[in-house]
Amino acid sequence: MQNMNTIKINRDINPGTYDIEDIFGGLKETEILQKIFSSNNELNDVFFNTKIVVDTNSHYMHVKNEDATIVIGLNHLKHSEKIVLYLDIVHELVHVKQQRKGLDLYDKSYSYVDRPTEIEAYIVSVEEAKRLGMKPKEIMDYLRVEWISQDEHKRLATHVGLEA
Repeated sequence: MQNMNTIKINRDINPGTYDIEDIFGGLKETEILQKIFSSNNELNDVFFNTKIVVDTNSHYMHVKNEDATIVIGLNHLKHSEKIVLYLDIVHELVHVKQQRKGLDLYDKSYSYVDRPTEIEAYIVSVEEAKRLGMKPKEIMDYLRVEWISQDEHKRLATHVGLEA
């Protein structure tokens, strides 16, 4: 797997509100964020204006539809693998960009795995997982979340260009 040593994840965090770089050091310089955001000005604006809330109620990560705040569960931050946290924050930053464009991140007219905003975010995180050298099975495991069925998992994999 390619080097991720440039990303420093601060796990010694208490519940509260933080800047992105307080938790994900080195993230701003990653190549993938240069692809997600169209300019350095947009990237800098996102890093300046986007807050991360670490709380004990959330299980993973999500973006608040109303203000693009990223919410991270304390247990997820403290105990998940570095690669998972990295791919999750990349995924959520795609959602930040979508929210800033006025898209509804949680459009209920779609199931989770068919929602265009989710598909776009997963395509980016899967592309990054491949770049880092993750094997297809590892990526499939990354896509597996407990709130989707096995059939939905296969559908999501197909949406992002993986063989289920």
